[in-house]
Amino acid sequence: MIKPTVILVLVFTIVGYIFCQRHYVTKPTFQKTSGYHTFILSASWGFALYMVATLLFGISAWVLELSGFPQGIIAPTLKHTVELIFPGLIFPSYSIHCILISAIALILSVFGPNMILSITAKQKNVTPEDLKNAVYFSLSGTDDTPEFTGILHNSMLKGLPIAFTLSNRKVYIGYVINLGYHMNDFMVLPLKSGYRCKDELRLELVTNYASAWSDIEASNKDKPEANKSDEVVLDLEKFLINIPVREVVHANLHDFEYKEHFENNEEPRSATRPSQGTD
Repeated sequence: MIKPTVILVLVFTIVGYIFCQRHYVTKPTFQKTSGYHTFILSASWGFALYMVATLLFGISAWVLELSGFPQGIIAPTLKHTVELIFPGLIFPSYSIHCILISAIALILSVFGPNMILSITAKQKNVTPEDLKNAVYFSLSGTDDTPEFTGILHNSMLKGLPIAFTLSNRKVYIGYVINLGYHMNDFMVLPLKSGYRCKDELRLELVTNYASAWSDIEASNKDKPEANKSDEVVLDLEKFLINIPVREVVHANLHDFEYKEHFENNEEPRSATRPSQGTD
């Protein structure tokens, strides 16, 4: 027979795991843990939530007792149900209380993170997304987040796309929509793409995705059999590109408005190439 302490530790771990996966402060670092680190964090947070749930249960029991319900409302019904399903089974009251406290802890782990996020955002007078970005940005200089995290937040703050140069010299310029589950890759909505030439590593843009999207939308409108959803909004998620962090060699903010200024101040290509007669 499974010992009650084992069941209790299992409850701690499950409750804590759910909470850490959903809370905006613990989520960035928790997703990169594994093995016993995940277990210890889950059990620790689960124990803390269980203590909060016990406090809430005690307060509610005290209020119900003052209201004329010394046995509570849910506990008698739950005990009677268990006795009907398992006749002859001795089911003490403290077991019912443990089940109710576990249920409260589970509810806190599921809905508590969003409540904490909303309350904290209102207190600081910011949006929930800004608050999550601020927490993630605070971790950008540590080992808890992947490389290039700082530039991701600069892109969010300045509203500029990022030019990712990959190990094969392919370049994608676009906005990072989200990070992978373990933060080992980026999901990028590309605006333009190209490559860096082999000799000079100049950026050569080849594909203009924005123009392509406009052409697709215009084509959908011209089709008599096109759906209304196709005519109004093009599903840009179809064009997201997954870029592994390990393949990114260089990343920088890219402002298309200043592109011509830099091109005008570049050396002519013929002047930068070595002459054929030199060794």
